[in-house]
Amino acid sequence: MAAHRKTPLTLLTGLSTTLREPVLEAMVDATTVAVVVDQDELPGRGVLTWKVFDQSGPIDAGEFSVGDDCGACQLIESLLPLLETLVAREHWQHVVLATPPAMEARSLVNALVATMPEVQVDTVTCVVDAVLLVEQLSGDELLDERGLALGPPDRRNVAELTARQVEYADVCVLANAHRAKAPDRLHHLLQHLNPRTTVVNADITGVPAGKVSRLGLFDFAAAEAWAGELATDSRLQPSGDGVTTVLWRSSRPLHPARLSEALEDIVEDVVRSRGVVWLANRPTQRVRWESAGYSASLGTLGEWSETNHLAECTVVATGVGLDPARLQAILDNCLLTESELATLDWQSLEDPFAGVL
Repeated sequence: MAAHRKTPLTLLTGLSTTLREPVLEAMVDATTVAVVVDQDELPGRGVLTWKVFDQSGPIDAGEFSVGDDCGACQLIESLLPLLETLVAREHWQHVVLATPPAMEARSLVNALVATMPEVQVDTVTCVVDAVLLVEQLSGDELLDERGLALGPPDRRNVAELTARQVEYADVCVLANAHRAKAPDRLHHLLQHLNPRTTVVNADITGVPAGKVSRLGLFDFAAAEAWAGELATDSRLQPSGDGVTTVLWRSSRPLHPARLSEALEDIVEDVVRSRGVVWLANRPTQRVRWESAGYSASLGTLGEWSETNHLAECTVVATGVGLDPARLQAILDNCLLTESELATLDWQSLEDPFAGVL
């Protein structure tokens, strides 16, 4: 018996719903149904509104309630039954799902892959603003400060969201490219953040210059590997137009107090960095390193003994106007010296990250 055909699904993400509109319109043809989820009513009424339409016009509309818990989790829980209903009708050959501006593709894709075998995630497309991209990747403004948080627990910043949306995208649509001072630099920056992505310029009306949906580009294993925790040589891209990616490694642990004091210097001119580090006062623990804009965060990843890796520090950092030698010197100065390695009681070192790890 032949296997049931899976319905291809294109995921549309991006911070600006205005810039996404002409891209969405370009995706919808006679065989496509679109589901658009909006978060304009979330701050005031605590709901995410949704609408369904195809080329003939509106089909349905409604809202999902969001409480004080994880808004993204509640969205996924409410959204999947709606998608299942649409796919079961077998009226369309393609689904486009436009997520709320603050939604990251990764958690939604994981849910689709795990629970909807009748759907094939086909393409993840992200719309970015050429005029604001560097600013959005470089600041420390919280989503909550812009009224874009997906519920009270959402403490992400704009830079973190923008970076994660780009990093998971098969296609990045560069809107407002005609207004950007250095569009080639933005192409390089997007490729450094995600070499898997194809960058497509939008014209003056916002319509993409090429096809941006139903391309069959999505590779779940590759997307997950790129969004994962480990920094490797494969993340290095050729420098160009002022965009540089640096790989920093050390077999020595970091002094926690010196690292804490150096955080602002480390993230200067860095739009995105990720990796795994080894803190001297936590000798058995793998520590996740991540920064976006001016914000850096650390988290636990288990024990070194649970992996095939010896304890070490590995960080990949991408920036515009970044001085690699300066960054490497700052990080090197945070390491334990040879003398400290031999004489210090590592466990007794001050722990400035006690409230985080």
